[in-house]
Amino acid sequence: MIESDRPAFDEIMDFVNDLTIMPSGKDLSRMKTALFTSLEQYPLDVVAKAVNAHCRTEKFFPMLADIIRQIEGTPDERAALAWSLVMKAKRKYKLRRAIKFPVPAIHFAIEKMGGWERVYWSIDDSNESFKAAEFQRFFKIGEKCASWEFETGKVKVCSYFPSEEEIYAIRKGKKFKREIFDVETDKIITEKFKQLSM
Repeated sequence: MIESDRPAFDEIMDFVNDLTIMPSGKDLSRMKTALFTSLEQYPLDVVAKAVNAHCRTEKFFPMLADIIRQIEGTPDERAALAWSLVMKAKRKYKLRRAIKFPVPAIHFAIEKMGGWERVYWSIDDSNESFKAAEFQRFFKIGEKCASWEFETGKVKVCSYFPSEEEIYAIRKGKKFKREIFDVETDKIITEKFKQLSM
């Protein structure tokens, strides 16, 4: 949200105040300011949908954690969604394409499970639920510690998983065309990626 969204945000929260119970001793004006500041990273329409969803099931005024949970989902929901992207990549891209997932936590989990090639070959109908549980456990850890960059207290993860062709070309010292697919959007990423070393 940006400052010009403030009047619309205030109007939404005034309406929510009429529909819900405000905790005793809380000042609505201060609550609106604190929430607006804390939710600035999200677009107004996303915040409005989250507040609306909260009001449909809860009788109390939404706190910051309630709104963020509506926007981002619970850790279990995020982990399940991440697993669905892994399965999409397995079906659609196989090992033929270099791929990148949308968040470092997915890369962290895949690396903890032995890397993309190992994960790809290890999943079958007989063990998919076991592999999903293993992945989701690592994903939740990765949400807390994984990063694309070197950061203090974080674990740097690979920026993408190379294709079989790229791995072969690097090992043989041959040239290759690098096309990295964003698993979430199915678009080719045009970022600059450093040469992998094998």
